[in-house]
Amino acid sequence: MEEEEADTSNNSTIRQRYHLSQQDGDIAMLSQHDTFFNMLTPRETLEFAAYLEYQKHTDDDNNRNSRHNHKEEARRKLASLGLLGVADRQIGERNIGEGSSSHGFNLRKLVNRLSGNKGKMSRNRSGGLSGGERRRLSVALELVTNPKVFLADEPTTGLDSSQAGKVVDIIEKLAKERNVPSIMSLHQPKSSIWKTLDQVILLAPGGKMCYFGKRKDAISYFSSIGYNMPANTNPAEYLIDLVSVDSEDSTQAALDHARIETLHRQCIKSPSTPDINNNAVVQHKQSSKGLVKGRSLANSIRRFGAIVRRSWRQNIRNFHIIGIRLVASMSQAVLFASIFTSVRDDKSLTKSIADRVALLTYGVINMSILALMKSLDLFAKERGVVTREYMRSSYSSIEYLLAKVLAEIPLDTSFALVFAWVLKSLTGLRTPLSALIKTYCLMTVTSASLGFAIGSFTSSVEAAMSTGLPIMVIFMVVGIINPSGVDLDEPPNRIMDCLSYFSPIKWAVESLVTAEFSGMVFNEKDRGL
Repeated sequence: MEEEEADTSNNSTIRQRYHLSQQDGDIAMLSQHDTFFNMLTPRETLEFAAYLEYQKHTDDDNNRNSRHNHKEEARRKLASLGLLGVADRQIGERNIGEGSSSHGFNLRKLVNRLSGNKGKMSRNRSGGLSGGERRRLSVALELVTNPKVFLADEPTTGLDSSQAGKVVDIIEKLAKERNVPSIMSLHQPKSSIWKTLDQVILLAPGGKMCYFGKRKDAISYFSSIGYNMPANTNPAEYLIDLVSVDSEDSTQAALDHARIETLHRQCIKSPSTPDINNNAVVQHKQSSKGLVKGRSLANSIRRFGAIVRRSWRQNIRNFHIIGIRLVASMSQAVLFASIFTSVRDDKSLTKSIADRVALLTYGVINMSILALMKSLDLFAKERGVVTREYMRSSYSSIEYLLAKVLAEIPLDTSFALVFAWVLKSLTGLRTPLSALIKTYCLMTVTSASLGFAIGSFTSSVEAAMSTGLPIMVIFMVVGIINPSGVDLDEPPNRIMDCLSYFSPIKWAVESLVTAEFSGMVFNEKDRGL
């Protein structure tokens, strides 16, 4: 994106073009879909964004003031966009309306009802933001950097006519009050939205420009070249019809393409169409990207702490998921214990050897798969937020990954602890409880870290899932112990040996099996079997 200026000297005009950077906050990009940490509030979301921005431009001497300034900056943004009334309400999932949270069981809502708490906390923190409120929060996030150019990719997507008008009005107010050029891509805007536009670019399929100029002159321009708009018609709908192609009717499609080609050629010839191929002088302003690398250690620690706190809040407030995972961990332990009934204190050790190995192995696989899937799911939900912040150079990928691991460890290991405790209580496993807990917790942390690493190196959620699951399956195949044993006459498979060396499942299973059978003594009855 570029910003142009006119400078007059020696009775001549010199056009200068300045490169703007999204990393430096010059460009605000409002994406088509809203992306947030859904368990945070609008106030927390904006305070975090403002804090990261202040950290990029403050040193240790000014850091105390920045801690106050970022909260005031967030409050001003909330007030200017009419979000103070919902500032302390959790954002919630997409399409969640007032008075509801997510589908399914809601622990917080149940507690509030049982306790009769219908006060401020219940109203403000239950439910989620409406579509219009989410859009306004997205706008507020982009304004934190005080941009020089504001870009909006279909800002009215998913909104009804009333909410769409309000969002466009906010962008118009931004452009006029802050003198910030605002560019939006719109599809069939209603008449009231059409009237707020200053300049219009009409694009046909293939990116062909069919009009560029003032909005108020658009209809007269097309009338002058033989395309008269019918009475009582929304101008925006009429213009879009001019550049639309009927793909279901080949004859009509040919006519549509011919009309679009005529409009495109006429637009290029029009004297009002600007010449974008000019010889403007390009100047590069000093980038603030170096400030990111030059931050002090103290600032880096504070920034990292803020990322960890945000991730922890996102986790600990998700009562619905916490409840499900807790019940699932206990239920799976009960299920495994009921399947391998031979693993009991009163059963023959010889008969239960294979079942003991299988039970310990399934436990490792269970903890690994759950942790991997959860981290890949988190990656899918948070990718948009992290991408936006990374483009602003707010923090590095390593900082985010480390923060997520630290925030996930307490909860993930607690579920592994519950699983190990229930499994040990219901079976006759000889492995010490401490060894079970340590191994399952370590596998949970390892698999979660693997999921975040895969997510960070893949280009999309689908790619992350398609990569993560096969890798885990390979680790499972090379990591489990073959009940039939190893044929010593067969030469070893070097590839399998190499893969098994890197399989965390292999090392976990071997450590648990070693602990299970270490010091085992078979009695005479067992030997006779």
